[in-house]
This record gives sequence, structure tokens and C-alpha cells, in this order.
Amino acid sequence: MKIIRIIPIIFAVVIIASTADTISFKKHNAILNKAISLYNGLNSSNIKWDVIGKSNLNKRIYSKQFGSGDKLTLIIGGVHGDEPVGFISALKLAQFIKRNPAAIHNRVIIVPCINPDGLSRGTRVNARGVDINRNFPGPTWSADFIKSYNNSGKYPASEPETAALIKLMEQYKPDMIIQMHQPFNALYPSPNTPAELMNKMSSLSELEVIDDIGYPTPGSLGNYRVSQDYEVIGITFELCAIDIEPEYHKITAALVAAINY
Repeated sequence: MKIIRIIPIIFAVVIIASTADTISFKKHNAILNKAISLYNGLNSSNIKWDVIGKSNLNKRIYSKQFGSGDKLTLIIGGVHGDEPVGFISALKLAQFIKRNPAAIHNRVIIVPCINPDGLSRGTRVNARGVDINRNFPGPTWSADFIKSYNNSGKYPASEPETAALIKLMEQYKPDMIIQMHQPFNALYPSPNTPAELMNKMSSLSELEVIDDIGYPTPGSLGNYRVSQDYEVIGITFELCAIDIEPEYHKITAALVAAINY
């Protein structure tokens, strides 16, 4: 009798868990499809995007510079294709600035999607299976990796996506670099980031500030950034879980605060 009672309970739990996973997968797919549609519309949008390179599958890597002044912030979305809100947030910022050019008092370059192949496939990695955020040159790059989705590539900057971003950085030498990621719901600043700025961004975005992401990231953009011969502030913007969307106006407000700092 005890066995008969236990089996239905276990079976019910499995069904509930499976249903929850299915709902989550459907929500993520809906957001991903939205992001893909938005990317496909960039070429015909009212923002006249520049093309800084092309992906392995010959998809365009767009960028746009806004504002004026000496200080320059570089904002990068779509590093990992299965984190669609990172791309959408960068695009929302560009659309906001296009409508409200007086909102910013410095320069900003927005690269909305550095990994369009990953976005189109819904994968973290690019079309050759390389994690763009492990492919940057610098003292920490390593050909060794444990998890396939952290494949660092055959050599540093082996990927056209990585090379396009490095060329942009070398040309413009940004004072601050902000990456848009998911899903840890936090802001991760470099040690040289002013606490005043992080407090303001945290207040506007309602995300907590955490000093350390908690695991090594060899070959990451952050590690490449600190290898430069000039000081660059770095902020990793970790947004919400991949099956939900944030309140984009709060993310935009925090990014505008960073640009204007």
C-alpha cells in the first residue's frame, strides 16, 4: 500500500517539473525569436548602423556612435547568442538615444550583437563552436577548456567576431567597456570602477553590485581589457534569467548614467 501511494506522488512531481521546464523553454524561445527578428531589422531601421565586420556565416556585425566629447563608452550586446536580452537591451539603448540625443553628454559606441551567428542559432557559441568571451588575446588565454561551450578557439582572436571588436577597440580606445549578459541579475565592476557610479547604476537598474563573478574566465574580454597599456573601466551587466525580460527602461537609465559619468 505504501508503494502504491508513493508512485503517484513521484509521477506527479516529474510531470510538474517537466511542465515547468517546457514553459521556461517556450518563453526563452519567444524572446529569442523576438531578438532574431530585431537583428534582421537592423539594416532597414532608422538608425544608420555602421558595419564593423562579418561573422563566420557572413552576418553583419553592426555598431553606431552617438554623442560628442572626449570620454567614450563602448557597450557590447549579444556576446552569447542564447542570452537574447543582452542584445535587446543594447538595441533599446540605441533607440532611446536616437529619440533623445540630448540625454547623453559624452560619446558612446554601441555594438548591439557581436555574435549574430550564435543569436540566429540560439547558442552561446558562434558558428564554429567558439565562445567569443574566451577567444580574446591576453595573458589568460588558453587553448584548454573543460566545457564545450567555453571553447576558446584554435588561437587568440581566431574568430572574425573577436577580431572585429578588437579592431574597434584599438581604433577608438574606449574609457569604459560595458558588456551585456544574462542571467545572474547583478553588476560586476572592475576594481577601478568608481563606487559612486556603481551605486547609481545599481539604484537605477535595481541590480546588486558584486565584486567577483566567482569563477575563472580565461580569454575573456575583461582579461583582454586589463592587458591594454591604458586604463579602461569595465562593467559586466548580468541581466535576468533567460526566460524573462527585464524592465528595459531601468537598464537604459543605468547605461545612460554610465555614459554620462
